[in-house]
Amino acid sequence: MTDEQILALVGDSLDQTGSSWTLARAADAAGLHPSTLIKRFGSRHGLLVALSRRWIESIPIGATTPHAHSELLNWAASQTIDQVGTALIMARLDMLIEDFHDDELRDLLHKGWTKHSAYLSDLVQRCQDSGEIASHLQAEAIALFLLDSAHGALLRAAVHPVPSEVDPGRALTVILEYLK
Repeated sequence: MTDEQILALVGDSLDQTGSSWTLARAADAAGLHPSTLIKRFGSRHGLLVALSRRWIESIPIGATTPHAHSELLNWAASQTIDQVGTALIMARLDMLIEDFHDDELRDLLHKGWTKHSAYLSDLVQRCQDSGEIASHLQAEAIALFLLDSAHGALLRAAVHPVPSEVDPGRALTVILEYLK
């Protein structure tokens, strides 16, 4: 199994589990022994760094289709939590807090969010150029607002008795409709 295949399995498992991230759980998801993960990635931290780098690489640098508005709406819809429970949201937030406490992971998180905002800025700018989004605000400001709104809605969902009622995807879609 390649490192990329392992990272894909572990990354997918992180999106499914409502409990704290552990090396043993990551190894189970990949069908490997924890010592194999340590041998491949050096440590639990090394695995987290590899997962973070994989996430950054997965973020597009610009529009991936000629239809920027549809792509932006699809991005907003992808932020949905649907039937995700509070436990999964809290597990994701625990992972985020862990990133905040580690200099290297925090730097990678910054790089990922910077790349993500650049991607959204490109989509918004293309939508402004085509008249699909009002252009009275700078594309970068709108992109940052969208990204911050997604993160804020996720925090709100974490404490809501019915997280799907405050779904980030729906909130973002409403914002984008308002910007028309």
